[in-house]
Amino acid sequence: MKQYSKWLAAAVAAVGTVAIVSSAQAQFVTGQQYLSNIDPVNTVPTGNWTVSGMSDTATGLQITAAGGSGSFSTLYYALPAGQVTPLNPADNAVKFTWTWDSGNAVGGINVLFALDDANGGVDYYDAISPSYSLTPTPGTTYSITLPLQAPNQANIAGGYPVNGLNFQIDPANVSGDYSITFNSIELVPEPASLALLGLGIAGLLAFRRRK
Repeated sequence: MKQYSKWLAAAVAAVGTVAIVSSAQAQFVTGQQYLSNIDPVNTVPTGNWTVSGMSDTATGLQITAAGGSGSFSTLYYALPAGQVTPLNPADNAVKFTWTWDSGNAVGGINVLFALDDANGGVDYYDAISPSYSLTPTPGTTYSITLPLQAPNQANIAGGYPVNGLNFQIDPANVSGDYSITFNSIELVPEPASLALLGLGIAGLLAFRRRK
């Protein structure tokens, strides 16, 4: 019984350590939780996105523009020196959160983002998967966690930070104006890795119990 108690205590301690480490590993790419430190003047927009249509809000970068046919738009933002954040090389996934503030979408839209790392990796990620499968609801926040693509993963693991961000949208199925807020981009440990570790600890406990 004493031996089992020791194993249980060790396993609980390990789970606690995993939780602490995973929390410490998570890194927001501009150095803070929300993309509220992006100055619209320092962005490079195309299509229907304009600097005058952007607003630096408390929960991220908000963009208001016209939808409809031919309204595909992009944005590039080069992180200034004060926002380039050293990243934990153990992080192998990216969590992206955005809000559809307003806009009458009559069909699916497409939203993408890209991480530009300091070693030349520029990798695009679908914020909606599959593409065009979501008809967004006004006032709704959406989030997706995706494995880092190979170039980003290799470069970040090698110590290269993210120094630029790209955003894209195809709102062809939006009738009239729309507003979207890019809330946050966070590098995290891949959820599957943590789940497997948890299962391994649970299996170890079960094995000790049978013995």
